[in-house]
Amino acid sequence: MISVKHFGWFIAVFAIASFLIANASAFGSIQDLEVDGVEVLNTGNTPVAVFAGQTIPVRVEFRANEYAEDVRVKAWISGDREFSVSTDRFDVLEGRTYSRLVSVQVPFDLDENKEEDLQLVVVVESRSDGIADAKNIDLTVERESYIVEILDVELNSEAKAGEILVLDIVVKNRGRQFSEDTFVKASIPALGISDRAYFGDLAPVDQGGDVVEKEDAVGGRLYLRLPESVPAGVYNVEIEAVNEDAVAVVTKKVAIAGAGADSKVISPVHSRSSAVGTDAEYSITIVNGGNKVKVYELIMGSSSGLNVEVSEPVVAVPAGTSKTVKIMASAEKAGKYDFAVNVHSEGELVKEEKFTLDTEGSNARATAGNATVLLTVILAIVFVVLLVVLIVLLTRKPEKSEELGESYY
Repeated sequence: MISVKHFGWFIAVFAIASFLIANASAFGSIQDLEVDGVEVLNTGNTPVAVFAGQTIPVRVEFRANEYAEDVRVKAWISGDREFSVSTDRFDVLEGRTYSRLVSVQVPFDLDENKEEDLQLVVVVESRSDGIADAKNIDLTVERESYIVEILDVELNSEAKAGEILVLDIVVKNRGRQFSEDTFVKASIPALGISDRAYFGDLAPVDQGGDVVEKEDAVGGRLYLRLPESVPAGVYNVEIEAVNEDAVAVVTKKVAIAGAGADSKVISPVHSRSSAVGTDAEYSITIVNGGNKVKVYELIMGSSSGLNVEVSEPVVAVPAGTSKTVKIMASAEKAGKYDFAVNVHSEGELVKEEKFTLDTEGSNARATAGNATVLLTVILAIVFVVLLVVLIVLLTRKPEKSEELGESYY
């Protein structure tokens, strides 16, 4: 049976052996450590003061006792190892001193405390030889005096020209002091539009209850009316929270469909034949599938020697309806002619329709040709009418009332 005295010796020997085994692969040691410009080794374990959300530089001076491959310096704040940072891997040679720099992110959220004690962990390790040395540095994390954060921004990632883009925004005071007279502005700089609202005074700590101005976060709503003529594309939406002492900016993106997104342009016949000097008739049907009236402009583009006329160069089409415009084309010489009709709405090209006219030398030949395609034209027109009715039924939207004004959570 082992006595208490012998058991104590056994524990001591076991501890020494464990230490030797654990350090058998110690290929080097940390000689110096600097955190945010402060020397922290051999300073009596005085905590280093840092600020919440700050990125602190950590410089590690490491001396190699022997050759080792795939070495790196790794660091993290205690409890946040999943957010650790490390240097690239490198080889070390015996008797050499190495200096490496990493940047560590200090946690931003201190719950409701104005300060908190944490530890910075710094490790020098090798892929094959394990950990050579490690240091734990005490940190005192405190809030900045004045800092606001945009916690959340909710908006539709897609919108249409002429609509109202609604933004729900939450702002929080992350500072030690009151965030007084905080305003929030939302804008799309490329379009020159913006909206602004007063979010009030934010306390450093949410005290709850019915106490006025004792909340540390507040939500509000802003509105951006998109111009009718906005070109389709992806735009940056900038959200800025600002008061006398702090500024916070967040950028979101929104894809805006142009004014012609709800419009359809249909032509039953794109090619016709006629005699020289005789008009050939075409038609374009415009369908407005939006929820408000739209004005369309038809711009002709024809080749030399061709006369093109449109019955209504500018047409207004009510929401959920369609309108057919006639186009007449003629030529004074026999030949094949190409022309186009560009349909615009609110400064944006909705669609380009291309047509062909084949003129012949006599009315007799033209009449024979026209008789051949007459039945086809009639059938095509019937098809277009049915298609327009279907599109109108499918795209018709219920009218919505828009209520503007700020609302707060």
